[in-house]
Amino acid sequence: MMFKCLGCGNCCRLSPITLLPHEVHMLRREARRLDINVEIKPGYMVYDAVSRSLIVLSYHLELDNKTRRCPFLMSDNKCLLHGRYKPYTCKSFPYVPREIHYIVDRLTKTIAHRSIYGISTACLFVKQHSKKIEELVKLYGIQKIFPNEYKSAHEAETWRKWYMAALTLLWRHGLINLYSDVNVEDARRVNAYDFIVARMIVLRSILLR
Repeated sequence: MMFKCLGCGNCCRLSPITLLPHEVHMLRREARRLDINVEIKPGYMVYDAVSRSLIVLSYHLELDNKTRRCPFLMSDNKCLLHGRYKPYTCKSFPYVPREIHYIVDRLTKTIAHRSIYGISTACLFVKQHSKKIEELVKLYGIQKIFPNEYKSAHEAETWRKWYMAALTLLWRHGLINLYSDVNVEDARRVNAYDFIVARMIVLRSILLR
């Protein structure tokens, strides 16, 4: 038995959808093309003392205030993003991170993360086949029951590792100075993807001197 989406739309009504920094640009682009209003809020942030800014490592696509569902979900439970760009959180559901921990080590100038994944019981397919899924996962592993979802989750984790590795590299070259426990409310918030790309250009020029 392999996972099959039943089109119930439960996953699109649960909670705000977690986005990686570069996915914000892609979702805003699709929203403009489809003429849909979206509200995207910053999630986890770390403070950089060099630029005096908060680097946003995750975002949340908010549910529509009136319908209480993802703004890209139609009334018939069809997603407008099919055939376009779907966030990793959507593509990996119901195999999603239950917790994501970020570790900022100022001694070694390292930033890393640790994700704990699980199978969401909010999924109708999972509810209907919970016992069978539990048995099969024990026998064959997650990737056999949720192959596409596992692949998407793996890709998302690869991206998170890229963000962590890039920030660590910039930190060790003195271009940033990170703090995880500094709350500067009036500091500007910058998208981690945009921030890293800009700083990498600076780093490249320094290394090529």
